[in-house]
Amino acid sequence: MQNAANNLQTQAYELIKNKIIRAEYTPGQKIVEKEVEATINIGRTPVREALIHLRRDGLINVVPQSGTSISLIDMHAATSARFVRESIEKKVVMEAGNQMNTLNAASFDQILQQQKLQIESRNVPAFFAADEAFHRKFYEITDKILVWDWLQIVNIHLNRFRWLRLKVAELNWDTLIEQHQHILDAVQHHNVEEAGFLASQHLHLMLEEQQTLLEKFPEYFIERQD
Repeated sequence: MQNAANNLQTQAYELIKNKIIRAEYTPGQKIVEKEVEATINIGRTPVREALIHLRRDGLINVVPQSGTSISLIDMHAATSARFVRESIEKKVVMEAGNQMNTLNAASFDQILQQQKLQIESRNVPAFFAADEAFHRKFYEITDKILVWDWLQIVNIHLNRFRWLRLKVAELNWDTLIEQHQHILDAVQHHNVEEAGFLASQHLHLMLEEQQTLLEKFPEYFIERQD
């Protein structure tokens, strides 16, 4: 029974967290526990425990006499996560440049084809999943999946930013694929320094596009959360 309860709590946590990251629950939105229960079809206790966990993660705000709301996107946390990820991923991509083989190259090509297919339908979840798969693959071939998993813990606000970015029409999805292709070309040619530079440049895209999102959704962001 305890395992079943824990599984439901974990399931509730993941479902609500994904709705927050994907902006299905928008930043600042008020939420009601009973409505969340009905939406995800999970009972009161697991949902309540999940909300407590999400509050600890900084994704939920609970204010006495005011209620529960989705936290705003913390730009300080997002840019800090981007800095950490760039520092690590640049080295991971460079290492991959020394380990690339035909099988891995084929896997990357399949991922890029998936991304291109999703552009026509503007399928945000599928495109984002393929984007994650592209980056994760470098950690996989360099035997650093554990590092990737660690990064997901600090990437929550960064991923909220990235999801929102895909909803802004002015920010072209093709740019992401073009940069992915350039990184892959450098890695396939074992051009280690170029691959590292391109990976770093790719992760700098957030800084270049930050102002566009802040202007488009000013009510969704907070510069810093204490």
